[in-house]
Amino acid sequence: MKILICVNNLIADEPGLMLGKLIAQHFETEITLLHVLPKKKVEGDRDRGEQLLRDANEVLGIYPSSRKVRRDNVIKRILKESEQGEFDLVLITVSRLGDLAQQETVQRSLLKHLPCCMLIAKNPRAEIRRILMCTGGLKLAEPVIAVGAKFASALGADVTLFHVAANVPTMYTGLKTIEETLDELLKTDTPVSRHLHRSAEILAQNNVDAELKLRHGSAVYEIVREIDIEDYDMVIVGATGADTTIKEWFYGNLTQEIVESVGIPILVVNQKRAADAKFNN
Repeated sequence: MKILICVNNLIADEPGLMLGKLIAQHFETEITLLHVLPKKKVEGDRDRGEQLLRDANEVLGIYPSSRKVRRDNVIKRILKESEQGEFDLVLITVSRLGDLAQQETVQRSLLKHLPCCMLIAKNPRAEIRRILMCTGGLKLAEPVIAVGAKFASALGADVTLFHVAANVPTMYTGLKTIEETLDELLKTDTPVSRHLHRSAEILAQNNVDAELKLRHGSAVYEIVREIDIEDYDMVIVGATGADTTIKEWFYGNLTQEIVESVGIPILVVNQKRAADAKFNN
């Protein structure tokens, strides 16, 4: 697996480096550290950037790793490097110790345009033992399940496969039988039921212990609520949602809402590239 780790500030980005180190311990990885300098030159800034990456490599503790210092717009450079380097995963850190506003701006842009999977390090723990894997319930989400299963298998983590069904329409309020239980849903011959059965098969094939949970309501609310109730170390979602301004205006961007609402590491799987990604442990 080829990983691009973005480094801007050693103190703020240390959690992301430690998360990258944890993943590298369980996968065959090629790691590249990237630091982007402002376009306006400042005396000595390149030397400081190179020293920053040497220090980051010490924290990472993985050799050999590639180090790149580039002068460019941060977002454009990350996108360019991810395309040219054919990375499977880009890792960024969101931390209040750094420039949070800039971090979130970069995060939003990458969510829309990044051609590969992205791991956002938020308050990572020393180990990943429990993963919340979210699925929209359709076949197009299978690449998310496949990538998540490989991560869980390599990390030795248990998985909760989580599906949120839409709210019961207002006109049917009071008819509780419309809200199926999980057992009832799994007995139906519907696309959602078939997808959940297939997802369970994928997890089992990767020797991952999994629990299936069904909720009704707002996806973002139910996911955040589940994280608050249970003790998860990572969330996995698909990079679905609006990819143009017009679509976002009409439909919103569910992935972005989830990313901005959770406070633990979140892996965003790009379904288009997931099949080509090399997540080998």
